[in-house]
Amino acid sequence: MARMAIMLTEGPWQTENYEIFARLAEAALDKGHEVEGFWYIDSVYNAIKHQKFPEDVPLPVERMKKLVEKGAKIIACGICVNARGLEGGKEFIDGVRVGGLPDLADMVSDADTFITL
Repeated sequence: MARMAIMLTEGPWQTENYEIFARLAEAALDKGHEVEGFWYIDSVYNAIKHQKFPEDVPLPVERMKKLVEKGAKIIACGICVNARGLEGGKEFIDGVRVGGLPDLADMVSDADTFITL
């Protein structure tokens, strides 16, 4: 079993990188690999519980909930969270924790594969 670490830097709907993150993570989890995600800069918006958009568009937060349920470990950058007024992640889905760059350093050093999106 391998360990994959993915750093996501963009928020929902800026690009499709949140979807690429979700697809890569899901494929790895389905094959029994470990997945860790580090959300940096605007990607911290992917974990907000109360996202709204037209009904037929899948919400990024729903994709992320499924990943956490499958075992992905996701950490949001605390400085990024607080700089955007997200109050330490109080509005995040369960399973996403707030951390820091030392967590990212651990991910990079422990991962067999590191991807930046």
